[in-house]
Amino acid sequence: MPSTSIPKQEERNWLDLPSDVTANILNRIGMVDILENAQKVCTAWRKICKDPPMWRVINMNDIPIFGAKLSRVEMCEHAVDRSQGQLVDITIVFLYDAEFMSYKFALMKFPLLEELNLYEITISKEEIETVGRYCPMLKTLKVNKRGYEGSLTRYNEIAIAIGQNLPGIRHLELIGNRMTDVGLRVILGNCHHLETLDLRECFCIDLKGDLGKQCSKQIKYLKLPNDSLEDYPYIYAIESEYDEDDYYYADPYDT
Repeated sequence: MPSTSIPKQEERNWLDLPSDVTANILNRIGMVDILENAQKVCTAWRKICKDPPMWRVINMNDIPIFGAKLSRVEMCEHAVDRSQGQLVDITIVFLYDAEFMSYKFALMKFPLLEELNLYEITISKEEIETVGRYCPMLKTLKVNKRGYEGSLTRYNEIAIAIGQNLPGIRHLELIGNRMTDVGLRVILGNCHHLETLDLRECFCIDLKGDLGKQCSKQIKYLKLPNDSLEDYPYIYAIESEYDEDDYYYADPYDT
């Protein structure tokens, strides 16, 4: 009679996995678990967790507001330091910490950086100039800040700085920017490789005449000031009394 007993499963030792496979797995668990748990498991895992390629993409929105042992700023600093200049893509959202603002310049000085996403972050023309000087590979820039803050002059200065310092940019989002036609003309006149331009809630520009025609002719994927914000990641849709979707700004610091 054949045996009906279930063969004992062979125990798997996760430490026997190739380092690249382990790195792939650890990359999926997120920044918080890497810094607070995974790197403490063993020497081999700690070595992998400190390897610069592990930190080529950093998304600060993955960090919870509460519950982590390290602050969001501390985690960002650890992640940026560990990238050792190999940072390719970084997304920063809602970092109000005054301590972080003085650290922000360091984030711009990465020669391999291809994508810089800033949501609800105040930025200056000097920082745009720094990006242009130290990030020659940059292809995507998102400076999205809903709600008016600052003068038209300051917004125009930022737009002009983008045009003058980032001529190789291909994808640009400026949601909520208060630049006028002056700033937009500088961007269009200098950024000849621009394929995507998001101008939602840029209500201080006039696209009814020649400027609008230039945008339509030059830009392959164009979003206009009154286009829907439905896909903007930091607002939520609510039903209004007029049976249409309304949107409100979602600040994760509001509890």
